[in-house]
Amino acid sequence: MANADPVNLEMVNKNKNRTATEMVNLEDNEPQQLKPKIYPKGWKLHALTAGLCLSLLLSTLETTIVSTSLVSMVNEFQGFGQAGWVATAYFLTYTGFLVIYAKFSDIFGTKVLILGAITLFAVFSIACGVSNNMLQLVIYRSIQGIGGSGIYSLVTVMTPLMVPPAKYPTYIAIISSIFAISSVLGPLLGGFISDHTTWRWVFWLNGPGGALAIFLISISIPFNFPYPAGPSRFFSTFVSQKAWSRVDFLGAFASLATSILLVFALEQAGVEHPWNSAAVIASFVLSAVFWVVFVGWERSLSNRGSICEPIFPWRLACNRFVLGLLLNAFLTGFPFMAAIITIPQRFQVVNGTTAINAGIRMLPLLLCSPIATVVASLLLSNLRVPPLYVLLVGCSVQTLGVGLFSSLDPSSLDVPSFQYVYQVIMGCGFGLSLSTVLMMVPLVVKHGDMAVTMGAATQIRVLGGTIGLAISSALLSNHVTSQTAGFLTSAEQAALLKTSQSIRQLSSELQVSVREIYAAGYNQQMRVMLYFCVASLTSLVLLVEWPPRRLQTSDDGEIAVP
Repeated sequence: MANADPVNLEMVNKNKNRTATEMVNLEDNEPQQLKPKIYPKGWKLHALTAGLCLSLLLSTLETTIVSTSLVSMVNEFQGFGQAGWVATAYFLTYTGFLVIYAKFSDIFGTKVLILGAITLFAVFSIACGVSNNMLQLVIYRSIQGIGGSGIYSLVTVMTPLMVPPAKYPTYIAIISSIFAISSVLGPLLGGFISDHTTWRWVFWLNGPGGALAIFLISISIPFNFPYPAGPSRFFSTFVSQKAWSRVDFLGAFASLATSILLVFALEQAGVEHPWNSAAVIASFVLSAVFWVVFVGWERSLSNRGSICEPIFPWRLACNRFVLGLLLNAFLTGFPFMAAIITIPQRFQVVNGTTAINAGIRMLPLLLCSPIATVVASLLLSNLRVPPLYVLLVGCSVQTLGVGLFSSLDPSSLDVPSFQYVYQVIMGCGFGLSLSTVLMMVPLVVKHGDMAVTMGAATQIRVLGGTIGLAISSALLSNHVTSQTAGFLTSAEQAALLKTSQSIRQLSSELQVSVREIYAAGYNQQMRVMLYFCVASLTSLVLLVEWPPRRLQTSDDGEIAVP
């Protein structure tokens, strides 16, 4: 050791601090990985942004566009009993693969994975459009969801890689606005297609849209993105034994099983199966078992230091800032999804508006959310306001908005003008909170952990929203059932819970009573969501430090902290 080369000793000391991913990348393509990242500029940046936004819009539309065209599908196939699976099949795989795609992008590259995800999504969208029966449609929808999940996850992962750190908040704001647009456009577009043409165009539209997104992304970045163009690893990576040895198959399976079983139980409980049914209970139990397996395996694999890389490295689970961001995203997902889905329902059921009218009346919330996202990006990047402060304001504002909305008078069947003010408050809170969580990720993890942390934040927010919707649905069903038991028959109650359109079949006096009961039920939903808003505000305790972290750029162009 006394005669050891000092240069080699220096390299050994540097490598001690590298993650397993970075070490393998250096071994596979050392000259390239040592070069700085090259950001696309000019028309390439615009083409990449357009391609990512278009693909994200298509994938997020599929979570809502089916809702208003489902009746047409069911009538053609005469498969009413399987109707719920058309939406559930997509959502199961859409949720389950988010973090898996994010981790795999570290191994196989982002460009090849997102092109594969868009292709899978587009091909099976067309397959959904040519389905001949409900079984085919459900199967194709589940595979379509795998592609949609990859789009959602990889767009989030690629955003901080496509621009310098100073522009990152701005582009997160652009990407975040797509969610608000799809929330409005989905039900309206689905209803328009069903009224004026065949429901199959709900899926066929993704074909040309997906092809355009593939073209834009293909011409804008190299396969080695975000590093300079060089010898492509497109084929060599997929046939490399070293690359596949890095894949955590057991962790991926356990993560997927945990998410799918949990989402299945929440989606089906109280709809297809009672909450105390064997199918629902078994799904919850198995999800918990796989969660324990996932946590235990990831911790064991992280401590081994082997070439196989855990889906979620244990060092992230020990990072209180990562846990704080994930917990905040999870808890904010509850009221966000509940508001997006239940407020339009309230307009239609309680106030008697059409689906299109309900979407228009949601514009204050859905437009203020992306505006608040832009404001958050300006505060963080231009004024260098600590993200913690923005999160504090965002969580406080969304708590105020949800609380005010829960106080609407259930005896009034007219749409009060001040509820639009409440929507503005909620939209501002959601926009500040959800986008800032993603903007803060580069401040709390190293570059090698950014992809999986982004994927985890995205997946856990969707899971929180799913749980929030399940809770909201159960609360409303129980409230309506208990309050209408005294003056409706069991048949009328069953029809009412199956579709709110059955209200119109009641007498005018009963319609007023039922609408008031629904209004009180929606208020109850929002009061419960208020508790989760308070919990999300409390979760920020995990992010408190002094001085608080803020975005700034180091000499090498990366985001740094003081």
